[in-house]
Amino acid sequence: MTAPQATATSGSPTADGVDEPEKPAHWRRLAPPAVIAVLLLVWSNLALPALPADPVLKAVFNVGGVAAMVTVARLLGLTWHDLGIGRGTWGAGLRWGGAAIGVAILGYGAVLVVAPHLLENPQLAGASPGALLLRGLVLIPLGTVLAEELAFRGVLQGHSVRSLSARVALSVTAVAFGLWHLTVAMGPSAVPLPPTLQWTSALAVIGVTVLGGLALGWLRHRTGSVLAPIGLHLGTNAVGLVAAGVALAH
Repeated sequence: MTAPQATATSGSPTADGVDEPEKPAHWRRLAPPAVIAVLLLVWSNLALPALPADPVLKAVFNVGGVAAMVTVARLLGLTWHDLGIGRGTWGAGLRWGGAAIGVAILGYGAVLVVAPHLLENPQLAGASPGALLLRGLVLIPLGTVLAEELAFRGVLQGHSVRSLSARVALSVTAVAFGLWHLTVAMGPSAVPLPPTLQWTSALAVIGVTVLGGLALGWLRHRTGSVLAPIGLHLGTNAVGLVAAGVALAH
């Protein structure tokens, strides 16, 4: 009769005889990022649409929500570096983010010269210059860009990369970012569409947003800073709004 073998509970011994801690089970590693992603989707697709159609109120709601997220993340042990806003990451973040804004300005400027009609947005028709300035200089930078980048590239990606590989964390964050825009993608379009085409259009919008999320997440991973994706996000949204306003005015 052979002696029963002891069951190891503390992990596998390394070459120097020290037990190596076992990684959490697969589901335990996926659970926290999944919970954060679900909360973000409820926030965007249920809570925000339930608010009155006031862009200022929605911007305040987003800023307050992400401030609460960052506070909870810090209480749960994430450092400023984990969140992508540690002082050591500022230099790289500002360089890459500034370059992204510069490229956006050059790109939109070229389109304004060559084919300004491509930037015309009927939804901006009738908007006063003051309303456009408020949206482009305050509501988008704070209520959209800052809130979304801290929520996704800061909290979600920053937490995910602690328990998942960088590639999986990036993918999870990008997909959640795409689904964050589900309600917007399913909203009324400038041209009425049949239901089938509406779903196709919505999926296309989400797909493009996922690709954008991959680019934003890569910048976060490359620089370690949320300032870099903030720059790219500002370039596409705020600079794009200004360019659309200029195109509409001419």
